Amino acid sequence: MKYDLSVVVTFHREGILAHATLRSYILSRARAEASGFKVQLILVMDNADAETTGFVRSHPDLRGDEVVIDASVGDSALARNEGVLHSLGSFVCTLDGDDLINRDYFQRHIECARQHSGKFILHPELVVSFGMYNAFNWQIDQRGPYYSRESLLLINPWISAVFARREVFAEIPYTACYPGSTGFGYEDWYWNCETTAAGYEHLIAPATAYYYRRKFSGSVNEASKALQAVMPPSRLFDFQEAK
Repeated sequence: MKYDLSVVVTFHREGILAHATLRSYILSRARAEASGFKVQLILVMDNADAETTGFVRSHPDLRGDEVVIDASVGDSALARNEGVLHSLGSFVCTLDGDDLINRDYFQRHIECARQHSGKFILHPELVVSFGMYNAFNWQIDQRGPYYSRESLLLINPWISAVFARREVFAEIPYTACYPGSTGFGYEDWYWNCETTAAGYEHLIAPATAYYYRRKFSGSVNEASKALQAVMPPSRLFDFQEAK
C-alpha cells in the first residue's frame, strides 16, 4: 500500500509513558485519515524493556496494520534509520516514544508540505517543554528573520521531530554518535547541519505543536551535556565548501 506519510516512533524504556504517547499519535493519525490522507505507523522497539514493550504491543488503540520492529541497535539515530527502511510513505515524520503532539499535527504537516517544492524539511512551529522544567519556544523558519547559518555552530534551533520526503532520509541518514566512547553527540543537531549543508531549507509547519517531555533521568541530550560531548565535524562549517 502507498501512504502519504510514514510516522517513525522510537521506543526504549519509556514504560507507562508509552501509552499516552501512542494515544496522542494515534489520535493525530485518525484526524489526518479523516481528511483523506493515508498514514503508516512504524514503532521501533530499540532494546525496549519488557514494560515498554508490553504497553506498546497491547495498546488498545492499535488496529493491527502498524509495523512493529524489534531492534537492538542501541542508538536513537540508528533506530530512526531502521524505521525509515520500513517506510512506504511519500513523507516520513520522526517522533520519540515519550512525547505528545497536537491532534492535527500530521494533517497540517502534510498540507504544508504539499504547498512547497524543492528541497525542504518541516518542523513543528511551537515546542512546549514539560517535566523536569516547563517552557515553550517558537522554532525558527530558515526563510525568516531570526535564522543565522553561523548560529548552528553554537545551538540546535530545532528538536529531533522532523518531517521530510522519504528520499531525504535515504540521502542523509542519521549518524550514530555514541558520546560515551567517542565524545561526539547530538545526532539530530548533526543531521540538521548536514541537511542544511546539502541545500535543504528547514521550514515551519504553521499551527503545529510538539510537547517535549524533559526527563529527570535517562535523557540522551542531558547525558551528552554531562559528558561535554561535541557535535561531529559537519561540512556545513567547511570554509572552502561554504564559499
